[in-house]
Amino acid sequence: MRVVARQFRLSRPHRRARLAGFAGFAPPNEEETMSEPDHERRDFIRKTGAAAGVAALATTVGGQSAAAAEVVELNRMGPTPEQIQQFLALPDRPVVMVNLLKFKDGDGAQEYGKYGQAMQTILKEVGAEIIFSGQCQATLIGGAEWDAVALVRYPNARSLIQMSQLPAYQEAHVHRAEGLEGQINLAVFES
Repeated sequence: MRVVARQFRLSRPHRRARLAGFAGFAPPNEEETMSEPDHERRDFIRKTGAAAGVAALATTVGGQSAAAAEVVELNRMGPTPEQIQQFLALPDRPVVMVNLLKFKDGDGAQEYGKYGQAMQTILKEVGAEIIFSGQCQATLIGGAEWDAVALVRYPNARSLIQMSQLPAYQEAHVHRAEGLEGQINLAVFES
């Protein structure tokens, strides 16, 4: 698997303050609490944009491919065309999407929560289901710190792509974009 974007990491006090904002408390001023690497990461994400990935997904739905990949990494800025083709080439079997989520400062977690609520109904429309979700408590190995994890089982890879074209998903996607600072998606098969 290749790395698409830099790892996301916030200092512990800043991360706790952001999660405290999730519980209704105001986080400290972003400019005062962010480290230099945090500023650089934020600026990198703001400059790259997120619309390209959605456009790329829409252009590949009709395509057929024979390659078989078992793990695909996607990030918040959107997958590359190669990643989309790899994802669509997965065998026609249930796939679990492992979502590692980093929320924006302030009300990012609340915005993503609105997306999550809408997804309950949308996932049912394509035969998918959330099989696990939870807040990250600590990082034991590695340097990246994520705020939450969600595992979503889809009937197959195409059902995720079909879901992304539903009007209800496109409406809910606004909250996803407003809430997430970064994300890694891994497509895995249960063994």
